[in-house]
Amino acid sequence: MGFMIIPKKINIGDKIGIVSTARKISIEELNPAIEIIQSWGLEVVLGKFLFEENNQFAGNIEQRVFDFQEMINNDNIKAVLCARGGYGTIQIIDKIDFSNLYINPKWIIGYSDITILHSHLNRLGISSIHATMPINFSTNTKKSLDSLKNTL
Repeated sequence: MGFMIIPKKINIGDKIGIVSTARKISIEELNPAIEIIQSWGLEVVLGKFLFEENNQFAGNIEQRVFDFQEMINNDNIKAVLCARGGYGTIQIIDKIDFSNLYINPKWIIGYSDITILHSHLNRLGISSIHATMPINFSTNTKKSLDSLKNTL
């Protein structure tokens, strides 16, 4: 096993981005997560196209690529939470330029369909977090949410 880049822990006041690389999500579904993340002392930055709809997806391929790429490239964003899984990340994986993560590593967080990002990042030697996503925050246990908070 080679050397893995491990992003730094985040601090109170840091910005955490939320995007959807897969299925669509509504502000109503996201509000509980936004409130919880803000209660951790973090600033939430939403992807420009997060609430777009294209059939089952959170916008078309170009919009989902744009949002994820913007979060990777924005050095002020310290972690990126994928809003939900479902299906669709495979449509954008080959269109993402991950090179800024070598310069400015940040946590990419999610599970389910987001596993393709974890696999890709693993092959690049960049650590990521397989964890709950905003769509589930309202039904997660406190222990589960504390686990994510403490990991970050």
